[in-house]
Amino acid sequence: MKTFVSNLKQYWNDRPFLWSEFGEGLAKTIRLPTDAKVLILGPHPDDPESVSITCRILMRSGCDLWVTIVTLSPSGVEGEYAQRWENKNSIDLEKEKVDIRRREQTLATERFGLPLDRLTFLDIEEDKGVNVPHHSAKIRDHLLSIAPDIVILPIGKDPNQTHARVYQVFQEAARDLTLKKEKPVVALYNEDPKTLEIRHDLFVLFGEKNAEWKKALLRIHDSQQQRNINHRGIGFDERILHMNHLSYKRFQEMLPHVDSPAQYAEVFEIELFDFP
Repeated sequence: MKTFVSNLKQYWNDRPFLWSEFGEGLAKTIRLPTDAKVLILGPHPDDPESVSITCRILMRSGCDLWVTIVTLSPSGVEGEYAQRWENKNSIDLEKEKVDIRRREQTLATERFGLPLDRLTFLDIEEDKGVNVPHHSAKIRDHLLSIAPDIVILPIGKDPNQTHARVYQVFQEAARDLTLKKEKPVVALYNEDPKTLEIRHDLFVLFGEKNAEWKKALLRIHDSQQQRNINHRGIGFDERILHMNHLSYKRFQEMLPHVDSPAQYAEVFEIELFDFP
């Protein structure tokens, strides 16, 4: 991790950096961390799967991955969908929506290849506000207990209030973490389809084969797949991969001389919280 942070500082002005499923050797490639504790902080279920290529590359490089879901966001499940799954002994449709999202995230985490003891649900109720002081404190306490070296989360510069608040709480907590643990923390803020603003500091490139693997992982969140089909005319998997393809086009515009067999990219803005 020390080498990774050192490289970030040394080559900061050479951004954007590149990681790739095709290995190192590309111009502007920055060496992967090999011993970092990585927390994927998802404001909602399915956020970790949106960056699954990066997570898999980090896991294969030797990093220790953990996943935390802040809120289960039952409002993201359509009532008609939940009724199809509702337990005959249950009269609580909202509880069924929560159970659906928990099941989907649990299965996706297993399918990705992480042990379930690495998955945590904070169970913060989204409709009561993530910005409630004790909810914010719960997120901060969890971050301090995990003490990650790298945190991956949506950048939060979008209309989604939960994204925005989790992003804000993380930034506040990261500063405390660097002081209490006496070590730097690197944030990788990922792009979301709703993102309004992001600096393109890191592109993680991948091709069609891994795109199909990622689609299958995204489709495990079937409640979101069906909701996207109903409201947007495309599945959740296609929506995320379309964003990734546009990010790759952006990569080609920024670095036209870099040759790669990729067709997609997960993109991140980097923030280093350094220990003085």
